[in-house]
Amino acid sequence: MSVSVTNSLSIRLFYNHYSSVASGSTRKNSTTGTLSFADATALRNAVRNLQDYKFEDVTKDQIQEKLKAFTDTMNNTLESAAKYGKGNSSVKHAASTIKNLNTQYASDLAKIGITVNKDGSMSLYENAAKNYSVSKFSEFFDKDSQYLSDLYSAAKRITRRVDVRI
Repeated sequence: MSVSVTNSLSIRLFYNHYSSVASGSTRKNSTTGTLSFADATALRNAVRNLQDYKFEDVTKDQIQEKLKAFTDTMNNTLESAAKYGKGNSSVKHAASTIKNLNTQYASDLAKIGITVNKDGSMSLYENAAKNYSVSKFSEFFDKDSQYLSDLYSAAKRITRRVDVRI
């Protein structure tokens, strides 16, 4: 899985204190533990951020950027957890849970312009925000979303099981 990460405001917000490992040379030089912890923390932040996001109050470009940041964060988490999970069964299981969730909700994700690939990673339609109604994003990323709740729990398990000394 090759991950292409944009350096957007949303990515920096999701990664917060760990924004330096979101992309670039710092990411390449970081340990798998650091990456797994930072990525899973960013995924948790992404879930909370999207649940509170007011899709109706922003432009289509801002929605597209937010969706891109979500899919990039998801893909980073899956990639780093797979590497770290080779030596940690709990992290491996949590990554597997995330992949299964993505597969289980693939048709719902497709309705907002996100494709789930065979390996569980995500791809975003280039014009997802322009091609789908704002109400679909608000409904999918609702606070009561079972997908987001389960996703948050799996990411939390990763952050609890990664041995990292940053």
